[in-house]
Amino acid sequence: MKKTQFVALFGVVAFGGAALLGPSAAFAYEDGQPDPNTQPQEVKKQDSATIPAEGTFKEFDPTDPTDPTQPDPDPTDPAWVDVKIPTKILFGQTDVSTGIISPLYEIENLSSKGVKISVNDFKDSGTPGGSGSQTDAEKISDKLTLNLTNKTASKDIALHTTDPQNPAQFPEEIGTLNPTGDKLEFKLSGGVATGFNFEKNALNPQYDLVLKFEVQ
Repeated sequence: MKKTQFVALFGVVAFGGAALLGPSAAFAYEDGQPDPNTQPQEVKKQDSATIPAEGTFKEFDPTDPTDPTQPDPDPTDPAWVDVKIPTKILFGQTDVSTGIISPLYEIENLSSKGVKISVNDFKDSGTPGGSGSQTDAEKISDKLTLNLTNKTASKDIALHTTDPQNPAQFPEEIGTLNPTGDKLEFKLSGGVATGFNFEKNALNPQYDLVLKFEVQ
């Protein structure tokens, strides 16, 4: 299961790298690199030699342990990416809540390699109501401060600011997950400016949070 996708928002730190294998462990082979498993043989006093040539054709699974008889992609190829992410993230604020609240969400690494996860973009994905009208995200833009809070590392990443001179900067690292089963938890935080009018007809801004995955 390889996922590199946009996460739609309606309205993450673990550290480490690839697992270390012991000195006797076998490694899968990579294109154009020496075979780490086959040992050389010496041919003496013969005018020919036969070398078996064995091929493998199969779908690559980044969750399987390395197999010395199977080909591996380049160590940083996106084919190694296999992560579980939310399909939607909810957040909001009412006149009685203290700032923005949201549920707790999780990102899990299923790959046998470490994966660095970053926020690559955060953008308005709403559709204006008609000609010349604004999206709800545009209507609230100058009043909204929104952060992605990595609960695992107590780290805030700015997604949206109210200062046009200091907008959020991307890409911004959320964290690096160790291989196979490492997780990080995150939520959204922030708030709207003092004096914001919480009308009966709610604003429902919609955004795309774009995540970037880098194999470690």
